Amino acid sequence: MQRGGATVDDLIERALDAEARGEHLVAEELYRRAVEADPLDIRARQLLGVSLTMRGEGEEAIALLETAAALIGPLTKHTWAVYNNLANARRVAGQLAEAERDYVELARVVPDEWHVWHNYGMTLKDLDRMHEAVAHFRRATSMAPDYAPNHAMLGYALHSLGRLHAAEAALLRAVALGSERDVNVWTLLGNNYRYLGRVREAHDALERALALSNGAAEACNNMAILLSQQGRFDEALAYYDQAIAAEPDRELWHSNRGFSRLAAGDLEAGWPGWEYGLRPGGPRGALRPLGVPRWTPSDADARVICYREQGVGDEILFASCLPDLAAAARSVVYECDSRLVSLFARSFPQIEIREQTYNPMLGETMDDFDRMIPIGSLPMFFRTTIASFPADRRGYLVADPDRVGRWHERLAALGAGPRVAISWRSKIKTAERRLEYTRLTDDWGPIFEVPGVVWVSVQYDDCSRDLEDAMQKFGVTIHSSDDVDYLDDFEEVAAIIAACDLVVAPRNAVAMLSGALGVPTVMMGNRWDWSDLGTDTSPWFPSVQLVYRHLDEEWDGVIAAAAARVRSLVQEGP
Repeated sequence: MQRGGATVDDLIERALDAEARGEHLVAEELYRRAVEADPLDIRARQLLGVSLTMRGEGEEAIALLETAAALIGPLTKHTWAVYNNLANARRVAGQLAEAERDYVELARVVPDEWHVWHNYGMTLKDLDRMHEAVAHFRRATSMAPDYAPNHAMLGYALHSLGRLHAAEAALLRAVALGSERDVNVWTLLGNNYRYLGRVREAHDALERALALSNGAAEACNNMAILLSQQGRFDEALAYYDQAIAAEPDRELWHSNRGFSRLAAGDLEAGWPGWEYGLRPGGPRGALRPLGVPRWTPSDADARVICYREQGVGDEILFASCLPDLAAAARSVVYECDSRLVSLFARSFPQIEIREQTYNPMLGETMDDFDRMIPIGSLPMFFRTTIASFPADRRGYLVADPDRVGRWHERLAALGAGPRVAISWRSKIKTAERRLEYTRLTDDWGPIFEVPGVVWVSVQYDDCSRDLEDAMQKFGVTIHSSDDVDYLDDFEEVAAIIAACDLVVAPRNAVAMLSGALGVPTVMMGNRWDWSDLGTDTSPWFPSVQLVYRHLDEEWDGVIAAAAARVRSLVQEGP
């Protein structure tokens, strides 16, 4: 059929030529004309559906491809391509369950087509089932080993799982096969190197991403993060400014710049940037739609509700500001993690402590206050300089005295010597967070060489295998109690910590809890973390000694410093 002298075949060929030149909108218009000229032409509908899918227009693509599938007949080895395109359109439209169902059937009918395994892997990736996605991408690479995007997506999935060395190999293979101008590959490779602590290679890869993207906002942001983690703040802020100039409404760029300013010690400018993270689209977008103004220090006669909006470690850190809020308002209600209610109620008797139960999705309303503020916003008013931190306070949380007494007795029965509580990682094990944490059996040898110590584990995830391996490898006894819920019973963990002489931990909830209790603590971490606020210690916790490494260093120096602190405890006595 034809319209105005152009046949459907002519329109399709012209569209394919336009796509080859990168003129995708021109191609789309030509495909539309082809479909209009012959609504029953399967190829025209299929190609238009694929074009729309590539532009993210999944809903319209589905309608076109469903008709094409109905016209072409049941799924067979001869018709699979249309069904593959339909499943991919469903994935792009967010219909992931339907897309997975389609790919299960496609894999059954055409198990030798690599496109099916690649797209099936993409669906599993979108479902955040990365282990399965890796298996499917590996199958696709085995069938089409010279197709660069197969290796690129395999690298993405491996990176997401924290399998950083394997991800590096897959991404470099993608580059070698033709992805040398793919900005996404270079971005991922740069971040992968950053997580590995390989600063020079990370910088080179992110420089390539910057050049290929013509200085796009995301590329600037990635480079700024790397520079910030090296303490190169002036350069980092210049890249953040470039990202914000390109995308001024992107909250993440403002928020990340705030983190960088805080890490540099510029609290006055840093906290307003931090506030961007609370907005919709920010990393902590958590402002409640409560219908009342946010609290400011001018609202001295207000009844204020304050609430948590992040993880329990940061919640404990920011709780140091709650007494300041209580002194600056008529009355305060604080809603906290359910695990902290009794501990906070004892520690802040001037504040009404509640379990956080508010859920706006259930249509809940709250009307017993007239101002609100998230706990992460309090430092903007009460911690504007390092001098504003109360240096004379040993700790602001109070463990249950009866429980502490019982733990003194239990730990004393374990033997003579100072009692040292240990933790070595966070429960959350993302690829980036792995950079922050030690490995017990690989790194802690010099610490466990210190004799005369009663070692007490307060690690709060499933760590029994780690403990067994460490005890066997280093010839020490590390005590852990089966009757303690280390993840959920913060009262009991606080009592254990308060009954110890020292805590050694990374930047995790254990270190935050120990510091808030005023227990001597060695906190191991990377240099230039935002929470250090440009200092070489922890302004939040006077009892914490920070020992740190730079991004491209191993943990040896940190472990040696921690071991020296334990040794001095043994020599000098608790």
